[in-house]
Amino acid sequence: MIRQSIAKRYAKGLFGVGEKDGNYRSYLKEIEAIVTLFEKEERLKKALMLPFLEIGKRKEILSDVVKSIGLSLPLANVLTMLLEKNRMAYLPFIKEAYEELTDEKEGRIRGTLWTAFPLEEALRARIADALKQWMKREVVLNIIEDRSLIGGIKINMRGTIIDGSIKRQLETLKENILKE
Repeated sequence: MIRQSIAKRYAKGLFGVGEKDGNYRSYLKEIEAIVTLFEKEERLKKALMLPFLEIGKRKEILSDVVKSIGLSLPLANVLTMLLEKNRMAYLPFIKEAYEELTDEKEGRIRGTLWTAFPLEEALRARIADALKQWMKREVVLNIIEDRSLIGGIKINMRGTIIDGSIKRQLETLKENILKE
């Protein structure tokens, strides 16, 4: 929880700069690129995130990464602050918080939809349209197949969970039977 609140502060700061200079979308792409790089290059991630190397050496490595990727100055400054405060591990959380800020500005909301079986595109569109009407904004769904649901769907939209799965219905039935 503390990580998310700290990450939100960094994301809000960078987003504020992005709103002022009109580059908030490009900053999101840059954050995504650096997070992806750290996911692919485990040794680089460890070198920057773990304080085994002295800070001067880690700053040199970060500077080389920033130059090779061509990151903007505001994001480079945020990364330097994270490095100096040993908070590089917060970067994925900062990315998530920044995505939320971008989505909020652009009238979008992200959610996760779990389904027991693959959904046809037409059904995906109908679900997204229904959620769009309910949420009064564009909906972007991450769809995950989960055979344990048995059937139906389960949706999570920013902490609001709609569970229409067979698994949940069976659990509710079991609870009701045990109460009697």
